[in-house]
Amino acid sequence: MIAVTGANGYIGARILARLRERGADAVALVRSPRALGEGARRFALGEELQEGSLAGARAVVHCAWDLQARGADAYRVNCLGSLALVDAAAAQSALTIFISSLSAFPGARSRYGQAKLWVEQAVAERGGVVLRPGLVFGAAAGGMFGTLARVLAGRRVIPMVGAGAQRLFLSHDRTLAELVCELIAGERPRYERPLFAAHEQPLSLRALAVMLASGSGPPPLVVGVPARPLAAGMRAAEALGVGLPLRADSLTALLHPAPLSEVARLARGPLVFPPPRPELWRA
Repeated sequence: MIAVTGANGYIGARILARLRERGADAVALVRSPRALGEGARRFALGEELQEGSLAGARAVVHCAWDLQARGADAYRVNCLGSLALVDAAAAQSALTIFISSLSAFPGARSRYGQAKLWVEQAVAERGGVVLRPGLVFGAAAGGMFGTLARVLAGRRVIPMVGAGAQRLFLSHDRTLAELVCELIAGERPRYERPLFAAHEQPLSLRALAVMLASGSGPPPLVVGVPARPLAAGMRAAEALGVGLPLRADSLTALLHPAPLSEVARLARGPLVFPPPRPELWRA
């Protein structure tokens, strides 16, 4: 059996579906098992792992992450909660595959990247595999890509920090799910470094925004916005409880990506990720 945490989220759901397509006995580990029907098991980051949650698991794909947790609560929920899971998996010799992020690297400024890096180290110490995808995209995508696609659709003018010069590595969701399947299907993999799980050539945020906004029409106008006032405004809105399509911490990660030297030193897996083409997310 293969357990998938966060299986009701965008990436977790794609991985769970692909595992089942390939004939694997894959079980969803989610906060509300009833929402996914028979066979799903209870799992919530930051809560005590229920007895039997990992019963029979030979691999655990850890996708769950609470983006709403803040401060010390975020450390308790995401870091210590993940540690309890990987410890339980290691105790029964189950392989842990952790879905991390290219935002995680030594020197990361975003809290998200720092926390992911902390969990990466725990997974590696227990013989697990760490995957670092970039911005994950696909048809009917969720996550940040889905948010960008919804916000930018049909726009003729796009305000953008630094005119969108920031570089992004993109990861096709189906290829990411296929990579997880390949790692589980083969001999138990051993990687000393996290696996790079994205297309090798980065794309500028501006280029991606234009592709998402233009569709079949003329390209939109991109207008530069200063970063510091925008970040300050986003933090103030979050402090007041105002919901935003993009978190201030996500903006930090975007403005301060992993150095290309760090990306180059990551391990490479058995699959090649396709470039971000509109037909892959408009299908």
